[in-house]
Amino acid sequence: MAALNRATKANYVIHDHVEAETSDREDHTFCGIMFPVKCKDVLPIDHVVINSVSVRGALGPLTVWVTKDENINGEISMCKKHWKKIYQKTHGRSFRAYKELDLSSEPIVLKPGQVKGIYIHSTLRGDEAIVYDNKDKQKTHDDSFLTILPGRAHVSETPFGSRPIWGWGHAWRDNREFVGQIKYGAIYRLWNPTEHLCFGTKFRSLAKNLFLLQRRIESPFSTLPDDCIFYVLNMCRWDWMNDTAGDMKECQRELRRARRRRLEREADDVLMEGVDGSADGGHVVGGDGDELWVHNHEGNGNAGGDDGDDLVDTESDEEDGDMEQDDDDDDDDDDDYPVVHLLDVFPMTALRRDGHRAIDGDCLHYVNPGPVDWWNRLWMAYLDELSDVLEAQKVKNCVPKEYLHWK
Repeated sequence: MAALNRATKANYVIHDHVEAETSDREDHTFCGIMFPVKCKDVLPIDHVVINSVSVRGALGPLTVWVTKDENINGEISMCKKHWKKIYQKTHGRSFRAYKELDLSSEPIVLKPGQVKGIYIHSTLRGDEAIVYDNKDKQKTHDDSFLTILPGRAHVSETPFGSRPIWGWGHAWRDNREFVGQIKYGAIYRLWNPTEHLCFGTKFRSLAKNLFLLQRRIESPFSTLPDDCIFYVLNMCRWDWMNDTAGDMKECQRELRRARRRRLEREADDVLMEGVDGSADGGHVVGGDGDELWVHNHEGNGNAGGDDGDDLVDTESDEEDGDMEQDDDDDDDDDDDYPVVHLLDVFPMTALRRDGHRAIDGDCLHYVNPGPVDWWNRLWMAYLDELSDVLEAQKVKNCVPKEYLHWK
């Protein structure tokens, strides 16, 4: 029965006392610091639990806030309604040693790939409450589980206040780094068929070999049903086959590079088709009858709902420094016509004579719902496919950007 009711995540916390400690140059002190924390999706973890944060300074009445569980779309709002207070306590001065703020009553939970903002503030009068640094690098701290990013310092004695302590000017200072420690634990996923690809290559080889042995009549495993093999793998830790975070990270990079190369090849194929069509008169931007067309202005459009700002795998390219860029400019065409893709709906429409309003030869008006609805479906399906191609084109010339924006 246990084999049929396998757990999907561990019921214990691994590495309960992992400490993410930042650099400490003691550049500044003021009222507060706000910064993003991202949970990585390299290892097969279900979630990370942040149990405490540690800071130093004059401290005083401290509060800790975290962004609510909502889609932030790459932006951290400065509005108080988007934040939740999870800690409040007064502490004495501690300029040399870090003072731990226990969050175990309301820990911060991060899913793989999720980003949350953390805001630590003190209402102590003056400018010595919390120590923080100037931004020194792209990532304040980076390990196998978490990435701490630079954020903003706050110079107002009021949480989320817009007026600094001297009464005029801006209350937030950009490009500042959190100074202190974050203690957290990681809860891992357990192997299940649906989670197979989240594990390392060596663990996946173990699962494959077990099932190969089970299929051989001379093997002792042949007497076990599939559910028993599932249960055995479910009880194995992800690193028992000596998979490491570095190996899994490199494997993911190779998969991203392969995907990028595939998309680039598809983009080149579509561009070549467009050039060939232009040479045969395909640059004509008009038509009659039941023809629809989609303009692809040299790959610079935003078909498929793409806003043109989001880049593909920018973070991964920042990490490995292997961004593949094509510095060669495209050859100028002999003419100035854009590439046009024609979507011929006549054959499909001709088979839908029942869709016509009348049989008096009216070919311009159709019953609704009817053929026109399917024109839209075909058009949207084509735009969806074209968006992947445009995405590949942007990869060639993309540049890294800041991961998060403040609003």
